[in-house]
Amino acid sequence: MVCGLPLPAFALAPEQVQFTGSVQYDDGVPVDFDLRLPARQAMTLQLADGAALELVTPGNAASPHGTLVRLVSRDGRVLHTATVPDPGLASQSFAYRICNGQVTYVSPAPASPAGCGT
Repeated sequence: MVCGLPLPAFALAPEQVQFTGSVQYDDGVPVDFDLRLPARQAMTLQLADGAALELVTPGNAASPHGTLVRLVSRDGRVLHTATVPDPGLASQSFAYRICNGQVTYVSPAPASPAGCGT
């Protein structure tokens, strides 16, 4: 006999999620990253200018049903939030480009980030 009870969302979550991409300010050198974060976890990647990149895997209280990526300025202002409502997602690729204070988010991350003049 098969039971039709729904499984909790965290049962579908992978053991870890890979986050790859870059953050680029104006025409500076992009900061590339390739991080693996265990399921139901969160971490903050501090950037050189004092800004932070917050990463959350599915099953965490901050994002129970998918991954969450948030770019936060050094004064604590949320510049951009991206969510992927797929609890089974094992990899997420994205890039942030900040030109003259304007934030552009691209997913998946391009092979070569474009400069601010393009």
